[in-house]
Amino acid sequence: MINNKFSYVHTQLRFLFKFSLISIGVFTLSRIILMILYAERISGLSDTYPIILGGFRIDVSLTSQVIGIPVLLLLFTSITKTKGIIVHYFIRYWCWFFFNIFILMEAATPSFIAEYDLRPNRLFFEYLETPAEVFGMLLKGYWGQLIVVVLLLAATLYYSARWLKQRPSIQSQFSIKAGVSLIVLILCLVITSRSGFQHRPINPSFVAFSNDSLVNNLPLNSSYSLMFSIYQLGNEASASKLYGSISNEEMISIIKNQMSPEVTFIDESIPTLHTKPASKNNEGLNLIIIVEESLGAQFVGSLGGKPLTPSIDSFKDKSWFFKNLYATGTRSARGLEAITTGFLPSPARSVLKLPKAQSNFYTIAETLEDNGYLNTFVYGGESHFDNMKGFFLSNGFHQAVDQSDYKNPQFVGNWGVSDEDLFNKAIHLLDSANKQPQFMLVFSSSNHTPFEFPDNKIELYDQEKATVNNAVKYADYALGQFLNNLDQKGYFENSIVMVVADHDARVMGDDLVPVNRFHIPGFIVGKGVENKIDESLVSQIDLAPTLLSLLGIDSPTPMIGRDLTQVDSNYKGRAIMQYANNQAYLTQESIVILQPDKKAVQYQIKDGQPDTTRSLSPDNTALAHAQFASWSYNNEKYKLAE
Repeated sequence: MINNKFSYVHTQLRFLFKFSLISIGVFTLSRIILMILYAERISGLSDTYPIILGGFRIDVSLTSQVIGIPVLLLLFTSITKTKGIIVHYFIRYWCWFFFNIFILMEAATPSFIAEYDLRPNRLFFEYLETPAEVFGMLLKGYWGQLIVVVLLLAATLYYSARWLKQRPSIQSQFSIKAGVSLIVLILCLVITSRSGFQHRPINPSFVAFSNDSLVNNLPLNSSYSLMFSIYQLGNEASASKLYGSISNEEMISIIKNQMSPEVTFIDESIPTLHTKPASKNNEGLNLIIIVEESLGAQFVGSLGGKPLTPSIDSFKDKSWFFKNLYATGTRSARGLEAITTGFLPSPARSVLKLPKAQSNFYTIAETLEDNGYLNTFVYGGESHFDNMKGFFLSNGFHQAVDQSDYKNPQFVGNWGVSDEDLFNKAIHLLDSANKQPQFMLVFSSSNHTPFEFPDNKIELYDQEKATVNNAVKYADYALGQFLNNLDQKGYFENSIVMVVADHDARVMGDDLVPVNRFHIPGFIVGKGVENKIDESLVSQIDLAPTLLSLLGIDSPTPMIGRDLTQVDSNYKGRAIMQYANNQAYLTQESIVILQPDKKAVQYQIKDGQPDTTRSLSPDNTALAHAQFASWSYNNEKYKLAE
């Protein structure tokens, strides 16, 4: 029997200390590599110091939290007569598991940043809900990075497995002194896991210092970023917990004052439920909405982007063409949410995936159903992705068409059939319909990593085929064929047709909210639609109210977006954008940005960009919009009357 009663505890603590040092070393090395890769985003030593220091604080906080449970178990074995062999093996397996998670997350980070310009967050595990599509995307679009990740993780799993074979040479002994020492250590771990004595424990906002969201992400490590995102899911239904709050009365008053002056509110229990006269006397027109995947203004020549979209560009002078239309988010689910429901973006996930929105949540399909429409969602991939099928069929749509419904498609890629197959299916469904008016929501997918599309359809823009530029060009080609087909078959004379993007591709930039990457194309054609270039700021939440008005429908809705057919010449518009946990409220004069656990900031717009050299004092308009989204969802106030 070894006389030193502290030997067992010392052995375990030495192991935990080594584990913490190695983990912090891995995080630091990964952070330095990322700093080198994105050196052009870092402003010399003025940025390097807060990244390194903030990163060390985050790393110490995370490792302190991870070893907290093993230290508590050591305390238990020290103040009882329990033998410690079980605790010994628990500590080894516990540290082995987390260390390999750390390696996996850091190895996956460069590819994730390349796609989203942020460290892994909740999008990382949301994509895991559809492993087949994600693995296919990685295999075809990031196969080199995937090989590196697999090899690195395999090596780590193999060599770190030696920890699991270690046997304790000393058994735990009852020791009050060891227990007291461990209690002191636990108190220290509480302090280091909080990273100090401040009122709130450390969180991403504590190490944020830049207007570039990626730079603010560099001090984090990816395991911390992911775990914090998981933690945030418990609070995601409440924007007030992130941004602060105002009274519900003030919030509702602000929201109502921002709505069209022509509305009549009809139900106090559903504050925004209203009616409004339609601008047209049309009756029985079809509504066809084409949502183009990942198509930002940067790819659209008529919006100042690359010359990749001749079909879209051709409608600039023969449609209601939106020059300043902005997406509400960076994911397809967020775009579909805004386009079909008119719902505001929030720090929560899209309502397509939130539980309280899976029934009795308003979509324009409900209004159209009440007006005799047959409502169809047409997609070329698997419609369970992002819970699209479940949400739509539960909220007004009658049928959902997806990849399983295509017979002998000409091309099938990782994300489903080609856009040509998709549009051919849509035409077939329209042609075979009875005299009942149709609402058809058509969602494309060809312009998505790994950018697969049929050969010999377009003249390639890039020499390598599988690039975003070539995929955009093919998507525009397929869209042009579809629109020409609709025109030739007379659908422009008996329908309202809207083309709009869901979001831009790979939204990134050196701002807290990279506004230019939310700029998307959109236009409306059809019976009674005036050809014009609209210069006002337009949000995706404005589209659904506008479409209903063009259809001649004045039924009640809870949508707060503006009917753009009934705005005066002085109306300049506004747009609301969600970027990770930041939200922006943009007008032509200024932008207000909400950040978690920080005061809102407001900057003037100068030459089309925020002038961050001088901040203003914002009112509560931006906060009211963020809070209303969370409040109306959480309290089930975004619906039609019972």
